[in-house]
Amino acid sequence: MVPHPKKPPRRPPCRGLRRRLSLALALAAATVLATAGCGLDSSDSGGASGEPEHGGSVTILMPGEERGLDPFTASYSSVADSNRLSALYDVLVWTDPTTGGVRPKLAESLVSDQSARIWTLTLRPDVHFSDGSLLDAGTVRANWDAHRDPTVRSLVGGPLRGVTLTEQGPLQLRIELPSSNANFDHTIARNLSFVAPRRLVATPEGRFELKHAPVGAGPFKVKSWEPGKEVRLERNPQYWQRNRPYLDEVVFRVDKDVEGGNKAIQAKRADLTLTTDPQSIAQARADGLVAEDARLNGGLMVAFNVRKGPFQDPNARRATALALSSTEISRRFYGGRGESARGIFDSTSPLANVNLAAPENRPDEARALFAQVTNNGKKPFVFRYLVPDSAKMRATADYIRQTLEGYPGVTVIVEVTDMASLVTRLAGNDFDATVCQLWADDVEPTIYQFLYSKAGLSNITGYANDVVDTALEDGRRSTDAGSRRDAYTRLQNQVNRDLPFWVYSSAVIGAVHRTDLVGIQLYNDGLIHFDAIGRR
Repeated sequence: MVPHPKKPPRRPPCRGLRRRLSLALALAAATVLATAGCGLDSSDSGGASGEPEHGGSVTILMPGEERGLDPFTASYSSVADSNRLSALYDVLVWTDPTTGGVRPKLAESLVSDQSARIWTLTLRPDVHFSDGSLLDAGTVRANWDAHRDPTVRSLVGGPLRGVTLTEQGPLQLRIELPSSNANFDHTIARNLSFVAPRRLVATPEGRFELKHAPVGAGPFKVKSWEPGKEVRLERNPQYWQRNRPYLDEVVFRVDKDVEGGNKAIQAKRADLTLTTDPQSIAQARADGLVAEDARLNGGLMVAFNVRKGPFQDPNARRATALALSSTEISRRFYGGRGESARGIFDSTSPLANVNLAAPENRPDEARALFAQVTNNGKKPFVFRYLVPDSAKMRATADYIRQTLEGYPGVTVIVEVTDMASLVTRLAGNDFDATVCQLWADDVEPTIYQFLYSKAGLSNITGYANDVVDTALEDGRRSTDAGSRRDAYTRLQNQVNRDLPFWVYSSAVIGAVHRTDLVGIQLYNDGLIHFDAIGRR
C-alpha cells in the first residue's frame, strides 16, 4: 500500500505553548501522513514543558455532567465526555496539532491504498484493557459494529454505514469504504478511537454493564463514580506504556460555574479546567496561570431546527441572523476578546473564502423579514431556544431574547437544561433553536457530519441541500488544497443563502491550569494525553 505525501508543516505558534488549530493544519488533510505508519514513542505524546515526576493527583473541573462513560452514549466533545474517555480508554489514533496529521497511539499505523477506499489499521501487540483482556482486531471490529447498530443509538456511528470490516490477522483490520475518502483517518481519530473489551460491546447485556462500570485500555481506570458529581480514576497497572502514567489519580469534578474555574485553580481547589471562553483564557494568563489554547473551525452558534417548527421558514432564519450582531455579543459577554465569526470556517483557514462572511447585523432587513413572517405583528412568531445551564450561556440567551423580542410579534422562550439533557433533546429533535458548540480541527469529519443531509444524528439541524452535499463529497475526495477551497466556497455560498445556523463566536478551546502541572498537549478538539501529564 502506498502512503500519501506528508502534509506541509504549519507556521510556528506565536506565543509560548500556545497552539492554534485551524484548517491550516489540514492543507492536505485528505492524505495519510507517513507518520501514521511510523509508531509513536512514549515521549511523543508529552508536552514540551518538562518531564513530570511520578505520583500525585490532579483535579479537573468539567462544566457538565457525564452523558456516559462508554463509547456509545458519551458526548464526543472535549468539554463534555471525551476527556474523561481519553483518560479511561486512550485512543487508537489522534490528530496532531503541530502537523495536522493523524498519528497512532494504541494503533501502530493507519494507512490507505492509493484509491483511499481501502484502509488498514494495524494495532500494537500486547495492549491490554484494565480487566486484562487483549486489544485485537476483533475487538475494534466489535466496537465499530456496535456503533453502527441502530438499536445502540450511537451518536458517532454514521460514518460506518456501508463499510466492510475484515480481520486480516490478530492485529490488523481491513476497512473497505463504499467510496473514496482520503480523510477517513480524521474520522477514526475524532469518532471511533475509544474502544472497550469485546465481551462488553458485543451484546446488549455487555453494553449495559460497560455503561455502569467502564473498562478501557487507557492510563487510568475507575476508582469511584458519583454520576453528575465526580469521577475518580486511579492508575491502570495494565497500561501498555512502561512507566506511564505519571499521576496516581485523576479526578473529574462537575462544576457548572464555568466563570469561576480560574479562581478555583488559584485557590488550589482544582488544577485544570477546560474552557471555550476567550475572556477566561485571557484572564487566566493575566492572573499568572498557564493556558494552552487552540483555534478551531465551527464556533458558538444559534442552530435552527429546519425539520419541523417555526424555523422551517427560511425567512425566519434569515431574519433572526440579520437581527443579531456577533460583535455586540463579543463586547457584552467576552470583553471584546472573542473573535467575531465569519461563518463556520476559522478566519485563518486557507480552504475557506474569507470574503464570504455569513450575513448578520442588518436590523432594517430583519424588520422587513419579521414583518413578513408575523404578518406585520398579527401572527405571533414563537420559538423555544434551548441552552446549557451556565451563567454566560443564560446571559447571552437573554440578550438574544431581548433583541429579537424588539421586533413586533416575536416571542422567545429560553429553556435552560444541563449538558446531558441538552444532548438527549438534540438527539430527539426536541427543540426549535439551540446554542451549538462545534469544535472542528478539520472539515472531516465534524463539519461534514454537521451539514451532510444523510449524516443522521450528527446533522442536528436536519439541513439538506444537494449543492452542499456535493461540495462536501468533492472536498472529501480531493487532496489538493485549491480543489478543496473551491468545493468549500460553493458550500459557503449555499449555507449563507439557507442559514441553517448563525455563528456568533469563533471556536477556541483552552486548557487553563496551575504552573506546576506539565506535559499537557491538546489534540483533536481539545483532548489531553493523560499518560503524559504530571507535576514537577
